[in-house]
Amino acid sequence: MQKEEIQLGELSRFASELKAAVEVICKSPPFRTSAKSCQFLRHIVQHTLEGNVDELKERLIGIVLLGRETTYDTGSDAGVRVRANDVRKRLAAYYAANLGDHEFTLELPAGSYVPRFYLHRTFQHDQLDLEAAAAVEAHRAAAALPQARELSLPQLALPTIVALFLCVICIRWQLTREHPFVTFWNTVFQDHHALLYVTPSSQGGQQQMVSTDRLEDTAPLFNLAGQFHAGIGLTSTFASPSGENDILILIGAAPSHDAASASSAPQEMAPVEGDRLVIEELPSGRRIVDRGAGSSHINIFGRAALLTIANGSQRSIQIDGTDADAIDSLIKTICEPDAFPAELVDTFQQGTVTQIVFPMDPSAQAVVFHESLPEAQTAMNGPL
Repeated sequence: MQKEEIQLGELSRFASELKAAVEVICKSPPFRTSAKSCQFLRHIVQHTLEGNVDELKERLIGIVLLGRETTYDTGSDAGVRVRANDVRKRLAAYYAANLGDHEFTLELPAGSYVPRFYLHRTFQHDQLDLEAAAAVEAHRAAAALPQARELSLPQLALPTIVALFLCVICIRWQLTREHPFVTFWNTVFQDHHALLYVTPSSQGGQQQMVSTDRLEDTAPLFNLAGQFHAGIGLTSTFASPSGENDILILIGAAPSHDAASASSAPQEMAPVEGDRLVIEELPSGRRIVDRGAGSSHINIFGRAALLTIANGSQRSIQIDGTDADAIDSLIKTICEPDAFPAELVDTFQQGTVTQIVFPMDPSAQAVVFHESLPEAQTAMNGPL
């Protein structure tokens, strides 16, 4: 079988077959769970088949398909690039799982939004007859040579096995090229339903309303969700997520266990007991404290932010700090691709809690703690 790329000028001859092939792909397991990826794939294929490849530019796709403003900044808004990377991954998974014969295949080259189409031709009958005759003559000649030997089945299959192995390696390499920022937030927004809880201020032992300034500090998270074509639901109670795919993003300190127990909200979520680091109110002000065995106060002086990612019976991302500016700084850090900490990529492992201290001092390095959660906190939770 020969693989031949279909040139743009020849695509109209195969338009119906190519559209049918795209629909088969969209109904396959890698695509049928993502309507957005199917929409993107149909969009770029339709425009290519119609000869409108000039419209497959990042800005035009963002405006037409994603509803962006005409003046939106493609440098800071990675929506189109994120969607294209997701389509490439799903196409690779589809063809890796379907190694059978395909009359037509397509690919989306890296850095481009114009798909390429390939026709897999079988040899014509006259070609087969000629090759069969040549094979018979070659077999007779080989049989006449005493030094000739027949190849075993494993030897014949070796080139195919090597080719498949290299194909798998290439797919895995392509997946690992994805930016840590995209990998992390894809897990949050594409695989889960995000809920945001902002700790209200308290005065005289009574909870007050969430201040406008606190809500404004969370704006980067909402903007980020828009870039990933997802949403964040606001929640007014510090409760465990109702669905197993929910993830809670907590801004500020978690309510105390007593306060959570006294609340009338069902299934109130207590602070994670596996947290090694906590922020305590000390006479000198709020400070990060290390509760690990044989530890005292962590060796951080001054202001700092604390990020806690727990993968137990409740999945949560907590952003806290010694002061409001530290919290605001951490939110901006994890919402910016250029400033995003690479240490966060492997933090969604089941039964673990990861805590990272981000000092406000620019010369200080972040401190990472990765711990296993007690079994009691992971028993209720399925794979992340």
